[in-house]
Amino acid sequence: MAMHCPQCLTEYRDGFTECADCRVPLSPGPAPKPADQGHKVDPVTVFETHDPFAFNLAKGTLEDAGIEFVIGGDNYEELGLSGITPAGALATRIQVAAARANEARELLEPLIHPEPIADEETS
Repeated sequence: MAMHCPQCLTEYRDGFTECADCRVPLSPGPAPKPADQGHKVDPVTVFETHDPFAFNLAKGTLEDAGIEFVIGGDNYEELGLSGITPAGALATRIQVAAARANEARELLEPLIHPEPIADEETS
């Protein structure tokens, strides 16, 4: 019969009675499968830009709404006024969980599809 260590979950073949590492008595049977430690999230890109100003607006908008996100692409902390890092001109992406993608896109709509400024507003 298989045995396993109740602390480190190492499996042993017949004849062993104590874990070589933990120095505790072995338990009968195979080791239990460890629980999934993380949570699985299907990330969806909701915003992509070269513009550091637009990126920071999008980031702040999602933070204010309590929507968790991850950042991909160029290292956004290195973006200068040009929107280009020393490594090149890759766009910075913001991704959220698929379940909140529509909500995030709705919040970011003014940044995704900005309206042009009318001539009278610039005078």
